[in-house]
Amino acid sequence: MNLTQTIWRVMTLLTFGLVGLTACVTVEDSQALRTTVVTSGDLSQLPPSAMTYTWHPTLQKIFVDRRLDKQQVLQHMQDTLKKVLLTKGFRWVEDPQLADFQVGFGVAMGTQMSDEQILAAAGLVPGLSNQGVDLKKYDKGSVLISFFKPTGIAGQPYEIIWRVLGQGFANIKDMDELKARFDSSIEEMLLSLPATHAVQ
Repeated sequence: MNLTQTIWRVMTLLTFGLVGLTACVTVEDSQALRTTVVTSGDLSQLPPSAMTYTWHPTLQKIFVDRRLDKQQVLQHMQDTLKKVLLTKGFRWVEDPQLADFQVGFGVAMGTQMSDEQILAAAGLVPGLSNQGVDLKKYDKGSVLISFFKPTGIAGQPYEIIWRVLGQGFANIKDMDELKARFDSSIEEMLLSLPATHAVQ
């Protein structure tokens, strides 16, 4: 084998090696972009005239580790829900007496709650697999959104209408990416919610 053939062979091997490395990264990142969503309940139970909502008095739960600020996550969740629900024609009101329904939510990082714990607390879980995901780069997160009838009876639990639970991965070292992934996930989770007559 002459020098030219040797150089050509080495370059070919290097090229295939780089393609292989690129393919590995692409597969890994595409795995990390997966999301899984499960729902329970019946959205038709929402009153046809419903246009306003308020927060559920107790279901605003945030389970994050020290890398994230709990209060900031709570505020961002509220802001994102308000924005997405407004696109559907629903307005947030502070006074529960003026609300047509209540919205509760929970956010949990995988470092704080396992799928088994989520199932025990929420009654459903998407069970998104970690397989093929670099857990040094990506964190698994779960988001629960629940709709309730507007008022509860004293001493009795609030009656749930519908709930959706989504799971996905995000790189919490990149806050812009994290917020974008979070916001798009909330939009996806509420896709099946019909818009009010005001925006139809």
